[in-house]
Amino acid sequence: MLKPLPVNSAQIFEGSRVRLQHLSWKLTISLLAACLGSAVAPLAGAAPFEMPSINRPATPDHRVGKIIWLDLETTHLEAAKKFYSSLFGWDFRDYHADGTDYAVAMHDGRPIAGILQRRPRKGEERASAWLPFIAVPDVDGAVSIALQHHARIDALPENLPLRGRQALLTDPEGVRFGILASSSGDPPDINATPGTWLWTALVARDAGDEAVFYQEVFGYALLAMPTNAGFERIRLSSDGRARISVSTMPENAASLHPYWIQFVNVPNATDAAAQAVKLGGRILLDVQRNGHGDLSAVLADPTGARFGVTELP
Repeated sequence: MLKPLPVNSAQIFEGSRVRLQHLSWKLTISLLAACLGSAVAPLAGAAPFEMPSINRPATPDHRVGKIIWLDLETTHLEAAKKFYSSLFGWDFRDYHADGTDYAVAMHDGRPIAGILQRRPRKGEERASAWLPFIAVPDVDGAVSIALQHHARIDALPENLPLRGRQALLTDPEGVRFGILASSSGDPPDINATPGTWLWTALVARDAGDEAVFYQEVFGYALLAMPTNAGFERIRLSSDGRARISVSTMPENAASLHPYWIQFVNVPNATDAAAQAVKLGGRILLDVQRNGHGDLSAVLADPTGARFGVTELP
């Protein structure tokens, strides 16, 4: 059941547990900003540039609620690059600056995701994971609304050349996500091709409460979906397009932390799952057919990051 969340306006910024350990948003990279299609190497005396723009060519179009970028925070960048390159045909542009290693995954010449080498601090147990960035026109306004609805700050809003303004938050169930106002506009809504992102799902302890939280922040329309094995599922839409699904995790998985899972379009889900295992990954949920006729599997890469593959009918 969808339940409204209480509002505590005093929680805006002050009282938030601010954690600034996220390193990826301080990349100062010596690269040719307009030449992602060619190999990039630091140039002596070259002007510093930040991460590449989200959208090329730039447009004034913004699609609030659309996931416009994904970053993989991984404990082994090189292993992750090799895995995803072999599985999906992605190639990478490597950036190194100020002790930070970051790679941008390219598909058909377009940036599709980033991979950040994490260096966990002593005693930190956070595993490798994909982190979605959701489009907003006003980052500071979205942060204020999120904090009113019991989110916490993970990284304060900041401007990044070429990229835009962004912040990192943790939702009421402790799931991390990013918000981004792209300075180059948002990518268009097009059908996913093999090797590109198809769908994003959030697996939560209470699908209703989580759906209402994201509705408050991003203005989603909510639609209850047919239950899956008795578990609540809700679809979040904006601009008439489905963006995210939120589902309740099984009771026997209560020990798991709520999590995001992103699905990549593949020609054959069974073959992709088998290939992932050969490359050092694992199958978390074997290939199954859903009510739409799609075949999907949930996998983990060699560093433990969850992701899914989907074969469309």
